Amino acid sequence: MLRKDGHVPSYRVRPGGDLVMSVAVTVPKHLRLTALWLGISTGTWGNGPGGRPTGMRPILVHSSRPLSTGVHTFGVRWRIPKDRSGSLYLTMAWTSRRPPVSVSGAVAQLVLH
Repeated sequence: MLRKDGHVPSYRVRPGGDLVMSVAVTVPKHLRLTALWLGISTGTWGNGPGGRPTGMRPILVHSSRPLSTGVHTFGVRWRIPKDRSGSLYLTMAWTSRRPPVSVSGAVAQLVLH
């Protein structure tokens, strides 16, 4: 969820540490997701051909089966490389055929310290 100021939440993490998160995705009634990705970005993200994510490396979760209305929960697990510094982002990308749309964005900022 976005904070009240419109920004994504920020979490302090350590290089070499394990990132373990549970991400809940709520699909509204009028939408059916055909694919969902969750991954790590250094600060850029978007959708490429076929709605596939750009700027997401590594991809931590990829659900290629359609997601119906309701809440879907995904576990995210990643060991943060020891040589990283600055900020990273947990990002998402999803596609839908009805309506035909592809969306991407940040879920959380990971501040390395």
